[in-house]
Amino acid sequence: MKNIIRVLLIAGIALLFHTAAASAKAADDAKSFFSSAEVKFGNGDYQGAITDDNKAIELDPLFSDAYSSRAAAKFRMGDKVGAIADYTKAIELDPKSVEALNNRGTAKSEIGDKQGAIVDYTRVIELDPSFVPAYINRAAEKLDLGDKPGVIADLLVAAKLGDLGAQQWLSNNGVSGW
Repeated sequence: MKNIIRVLLIAGIALLFHTAAASAKAADDAKSFFSSAEVKFGNGDYQGAITDDNKAIELDPLFSDAYSSRAAAKFRMGDKVGAIADYTKAIELDPKSVEALNNRGTAKSEIGDKQGAIVDYTRVIELDPSFVPAYINRAAEKLDLGDKPGVIADLLVAAKLGDLGAQQWLSNNGVSGW
C-alpha cells in the first residue's frame, strides 16, 4: 500500500513539473507571437499583427499586452468597436494600464462617446497624474463639449508638466502666465 501511495505521489509531482514546463513554453511562444505582431504593426501590416496577437492570446489568454496590441491594430483598420472590446479586456487583466485606458478613451471618442472617453482619461490621470496625453485628450473632449473652463484647467496642468502645445494654446487664448 505504501508503494502505491509513493508511486502516485511521484507521478503527481512529475505531472506538476510537466504542466509547469508546458505553461512556461506557451508563455514564451505567446511572447514570440506578440513580438512578431509588434514588428508587423510597425510595418503597417495590421492584419498580420492581429493574426499574431490572436495566436499569442490563444497561447496565453491572460496576456494583457497582446489584447492592447490587437486593439491598436483593429483601431488602425477602422474597427473602433473591436478595439474598445480588446482594450476593455486588457484593462480587466491589468487595471492600472494607463496606455490601454488612454487608448480606449481615444477609441471611444472616435465613435462619439465623449463622456466615456472623459471617464477613461480621468482614470488615467488618477493612476498617473504626470501622464500628459490624458490631460490633452481630456481637454479636447471638453472643448468639443463646450467646457472651456475644463479645457483651461486640463491644459494648465499639461503646461505645468512641460507640454509646449498646451502652453502655446493657453498663450494664444489669453490665459495669463503663458
